[in-house]
Formats: sequence, C-alpha cells, structure tokens
Amino acid sequence: MAEQIRTAVVGAGYFGRFHANHYSKNPDAKLVAVVDADAARAKAVADEFGAEAVTDHRQILDRVDAVSIAVPTPLHFDVARELIAAGLHVLIEKPITDTVESAKAITALAEERGTVLQVGHIERYSAAYRVISEKIDRPLYLEGYRIAPWKTRGVEVDVILDLMIHDIDMIIGLVGAPVTKVDAVGTGVMGRKIDIANARINFESGCVANVTASRVSYKTERRLRVFAQSNYLNCDLGERKIFGYGLRGDPMTQGLAAITTETIDIPQEDSLGNEIASFLECIRTGRKPFVDGHAGSEALRVAGLINESIDAQLQKVQSWLKPGDVLAAAAKS
Repeated sequence: MAEQIRTAVVGAGYFGRFHANHYSKNPDAKLVAVVDADAARAKAVADEFGAEAVTDHRQILDRVDAVSIAVPTPLHFDVARELIAAGLHVLIEKPITDTVESAKAITALAEERGTVLQVGHIERYSAAYRVISEKIDRPLYLEGYRIAPWKTRGVEVDVILDLMIHDIDMIIGLVGAPVTKVDAVGTGVMGRKIDIANARINFESGCVANVTASRVSYKTERRLRVFAQSNYLNCDLGERKIFGYGLRGDPMTQGLAAITTETIDIPQEDSLGNEIASFLECIRTGRKPFVDGHAGSEALRVAGLINESIDAQLQKVQSWLKPGDVLAAAAKS
C-alpha cells in the first residue's frame, strides 16, 4: 500500500468538520491536524476524528502534505498563499478568494511551486453533474434555480458567492465557452449584502443561461434545466431525479412516437467524498483537478460581473426615485 498523504483542515466550522471526517475515513489520507483560531472548536473536531488540535496554520507547514481550507472567504487568500508557498497541496472551499486578482495570484503561485490547487465547487463532483454532462452536448440554453431559507451561516458574502456560484461554475463547465456578457438584478432583504439575485449570462458559443439564487425563500429547491438541439433535461438536484426528452425520429411525420422520454434516478453519492478523493488522486498522479485555480478564478470573475451589473441596476433605481418617494416607501415598510 502506498504511503498515506498527510492532511490537515484549516477552519473547524460547519464545512471544515465534514472535510476532517472524510480525510479520517479515506484510506489514502492520514488526518494529522485540525486548525482553528478558536482552540475549543479545533479540539472538538480534532478529538472527534483522532487528530491534533492546532490554533495557527503556520504550525503545520512542515508536518503535512495537503490541506483543506475552510475558513471564511475573506481569509482564503492569506491562508492559501502561505500554505502554497510552503509547498503544500491545497483544496480551498468555494469561492477561491474574494477578488479575481488574489485568485489569479494564488493560482500562479501554485503553478510556480508545482502544487495541486483545487477549488471546492462541489457540484462538479456530484453524480448529477456527471449524468448531465454525459447526456448533453453543446447546450443552447440553461436555467439554474437555487433557493433556500435564511441562515446566519455564510452571510459574510452575498448570495452570488454563497449560493449562485455553484450554478455559475456548473454551467461554465457544461457550456465550455467563455462568458461574454452578463445582465443581472438583485437586492438585499435580510442582511447587509445581496440576498436574492437573477442573472442572464451570455457565452461566446451563443448559449445563454438564466440563473436565480435566493437565501430568503420559504423552501429549499435546486433545479437545472438544460436545452440542447433535440434534447432537453429537467434536473431536480434536490430530489435527485432527471426528466429527459429527446428525438428518435421526425415528430412532424411520426408524431409523439418520435419523442423519447426518460426518468433518471441520480445515484446516491457523497459529493464531498468524491471531491476529496479526486484531490488526493491529483496529488498522487499529477493529474489536473476538474476545478483548478483557473476554473475557480473564472467562476469568481463571472460572479464579479453579476455584482457589477446589480450595482448599476440599483444605482439606476435610486437615481430614478425622488427623495420623497424613498421616505414614503420607508414609512410603509
């Protein structure tokens, strides 16, 4: 048996605990440490999975080979830069960082140091994405719909970086063409940042995607509709079912007999387990990650275009309203 890859998790919060769990169970990995500035939280997760609790990631630089970064997004760049500079392989939770410039910087650093940099866009490692990508070739139009009730977790970033970026990355992967234009609307509702947003994304191939994300809804729903020539998939990612329509003849002459329908049950898989197993495989084999630093940077760039479009839209709304209108609206709310 090959020697196990020594791993650690930096950030012992909600997602960090899941990463620690998977490293502790994966036969190719040995979980050495759990790192968190909160000593009690680090100890709780480390004790649960048989690792050492550490309060500063600099203490593990010469003791591990690979690290998952699951700290809040604004801290991603500084932590990743120090770990990569030390020659460690890094799996960083999405989004890669909070600016495109810093994302490109750590991507370049990883290439310079020859280390694996993988971004945790978990949907790319899901059974649903695998099935969709096998069924669809050259999509023409996509609709992404990801809504959830309000939670206090993740509100340090807007809904675009919190939820919508999952669909942004998945759609970019399915289309396989550069994004050329974005038009978006959005607003804050419960928090200080954008909580609900809709974006229309145009690709160089002519494909168009319409994406909606909300964290102020009454239910949880995740859907993706994909239209291609002679093919249509309606994917319920929450219920793990795909409803497909296709052609096997000419409906103008054969009627309904020319139309095929199918219902596909998406296999029950642990997407994070797939993601971490893929990360470890990339370290062992030198294979490029499905979602490397460049892919993570592009998803972040498109998220930035969406935010820019929303800012322009909100400024236009504010300039159109008269001061008296704003006061009246506030009085009614």
